[in-house]
Amino acid sequence: MGYSLVGCQEDIANLDLIQATPVNAAILIPVRHAPTLLSAWTDGQALPDADKLEFFMKQLPLDANREGLLSLHSVGADRLHWAFTVRRGFTSFHPSKLSHLSPTRRNYASGTIWEWRDEQGKWALAETTDWLILSTTDILAEEAIRQIDAQSGGSSYQGYPDLAHQLATYDLITLALEDRNPLSNAWMAIPGGKQAPSDDLRSWRFAHPASRGWTARYTSDSTAKVAISDAGLRSELLGFADSVEARAFPGWRWLTPRLQWAQWTALDSRVSYRGHPFAIQAQGECLVEGRRNQLHRITLRFQETANLRIPHWVPSNDFVAPNDLKLKKPLAVLPYIKTMGEFILTCEDTLAANRYLAYIPDVRDSAQEAHYQAAIRYLRSQPSEGQLWWVSRQPNPQAPWAGLTYRAQGEEGYWSASMLVP
Repeated sequence: MGYSLVGCQEDIANLDLIQATPVNAAILIPVRHAPTLLSAWTDGQALPDADKLEFFMKQLPLDANREGLLSLHSVGADRLHWAFTVRRGFTSFHPSKLSHLSPTRRNYASGTIWEWRDEQGKWALAETTDWLILSTTDILAEEAIRQIDAQSGGSSYQGYPDLAHQLATYDLITLALEDRNPLSNAWMAIPGGKQAPSDDLRSWRFAHPASRGWTARYTSDSTAKVAISDAGLRSELLGFADSVEARAFPGWRWLTPRLQWAQWTALDSRVSYRGHPFAIQAQGECLVEGRRNQLHRITLRFQETANLRIPHWVPSNDFVAPNDLKLKKPLAVLPYIKTMGEFILTCEDTLAANRYLAYIPDVRDSAQEAHYQAAIRYLRSQPSEGQLWWVSRQPNPQAPWAGLTYRAQGEEGYWSASMLVP
C-alpha cells in the first residue's frame, strides 16, 4: 500500500513543509492521499490518538494534488501531541468556518492562534500569512509561529540527512529523540503502571540512531495491516543480535484471550536446574489476566529439545538463569517452576497460571478455537523470523492482536509493526 507522488514532490524534497512543522517530531506522515492514510491507521490504535487524525484532515481539507504533514511530538512530561501543517494555498479552509465552535482568538507574534474545545478535546490553530498549523495543544501552535518568524524551520531536523528522500518516498517516518523516544511507549497499545513491562524490551522498541522510513501495506488476504521499516544500522542496545540467528516466533500458542502482552527475545544460552545445564533458544514474559481482572506474570524459556521436564509446580530455588543480554532488569526467575512441552515456566501464582495454561492445549472449545485462528492470522502478518518480538492485546475482540518484530541482518536491522483488521 503506497501513495502516488503527485503535485508537491519538489516541495517535499526540499523539506518545504518542515518550515512550519514544530520541532522535534517523533513521527512524520506526509499526507498525499487522506483516504488511504485513514484506512491504514485510524480504524485501530496502532498510532497514539489515531482517532484524532481524521479530524485533522476534515478540519483542513486539502485541495487536489496538494500535501500536508502530520507530526507527533513529545510535549511536557511524556505527553504526545499531533500537529497538522498545511500551506494556506493548499486548502480552501478559512478560520471563519470555526464560528459555530465559538473559538477564542489571540494574536501571537506575526500570527493568530484560534483555540476551542469540543467532544474530542482541546484544539489550537496557528494562522500566519502562508501557513495553517492545527494541533492538540497551543504549545505546538506557538512554536510553529516562532520558528516561522525566525526562519528557523527545520533546524531540529538537520541531523537527518535522509529525511528529504524519506518524506518523498515513505508512508511515515520515525525519528530518534535521543533519550526521549516516546515511540517506545506509544506505538502499540501498552499497559501502564503495574502492568508495564519489567525489563529493557520496553526501551528497545524502535531504538535506532537516525530517521527511519516505513512503508504501510495490507497482508495479501487483507486480514492485517503492516508497517515495514527500512533497514538501518542497529542501535548498540540491540547488539545482542550479532550472535543470535533470527528465529520463528516461539510463543504463538500463548496468544490466548487472557493474554495482555508478551515479549520475547531470541538468544543462545544455557540455564541450569539442580546443577544440570539445559540449552535454550528464546526467553520471554507474559502478563495474563486472572480472576477479578487481577494480572499475573509468567516467564518462559524455550528449549528446543525439551530435555528438562518438571511435570508439576515446585519451588524454583534450584533453577539458575544468567542475564545473557546484560539487561538492567533481567528476566525474573519467579518462585515456582514447571515445564510444559518445550517451555520452562516460572510464576508467582500457580492457580492463576494453571487457569491460563488450560487455554493452550490442542483440544479447544469453539471460542478458544476462534482465538487460536486469530493468533495464526496475526503471525502470518509478521516476518517469519526475528530476534525480538512484542505482542499486545487490542480492545477489539474481532482483531485482538498487534505487535512488533525486529530482525537483524548483518549490521542492519528492520522493524515490522502489524495489527489485525476486523
